Amino acid sequence: MSTLIMAAPNGARKTKSDHPNLPISIDEVVAEARACRLAGAAMLHSHVRDKNGAHVLDHGLYRELLAAMKQEVPDMLCQITTESVGIFSPKEQAECLKEVQPDFASVAIREITGDQSGTAIDFAKGALADADAAGTRIQYILYDIRDLGLLRQLHERGMLPDRPLDILYVLGKYNPGFISSPDELDPFLQSDLGFIRSWMICAFGPEEYTSMIKAAKAGGHARVGFENNLMLKDGTIAPSTSALVEQLAQTVTPYTPTQAAELFGR
Repeated sequence: MSTLIMAAPNGARKTKSDHPNLPISIDEVVAEARACRLAGAAMLHSHVRDKNGAHVLDHGLYRELLAAMKQEVPDMLCQITTESVGIFSPKEQAECLKEVQPDFASVAIREITGDQSGTAIDFAKGALADADAAGTRIQYILYDIRDLGLLRQLHERGMLPDRPLDILYVLGKYNPGFISSPDELDPFLQSDLGFIRSWMICAFGPEEYTSMIKAAKAGGHARVGFENNLMLKDGTIAPSTSALVEQLAQTVTPYTPTQAAELFGR
């Protein structure tokens, strides 16, 4: 099974009280990215934090992180996120994409479209078109099967950039305690995905590994790390995100960064 492994070492919510090795500063994120690259990850899914450790869509911090990654881990691709965390508006998400102009970004389709009124949809269309024109390859975050329906509808209406779509399916986002099950992948697999180029999953909790293997067997890709899960498959606490990457890389054949770039059309 050849699979793109994307490392997600911190996310928006966890702190060092959740795990002392969770990276917060840019230096810590880059150091963990280097370890994840050596363990088999071809790509980093990145969040940046402010001086108080809070998730932010700070243009300067993102540019600083991307520059540090290019300098310190040059053969690893880096994806930023515009995840709103219930804080940032579609306008702020779009501004982040415009100001940073990253090669890769993840965008939650339900968040960028706001209240999904005609005006909100038109705004999202323009923001995504601008990002595409700037060379940013978007991976659309889907929190449930309804988001897949929304993405399909927007695609059919010509509201998205005219290129094959890449998606991340989040398992267990609304489950009590954020605990995912591999079975939550089934509705997605049973859907018509003819308009999708690539798909990836992330999963919360101790069944992250099992979920990734199920996805890989079905032709999907894997985003793993402390953002969603702190546990190894044997139920013990992982020392780092790189340990979760290494665990998965022992079962699948990891994509190289070149293969990952080709997957996303760069």
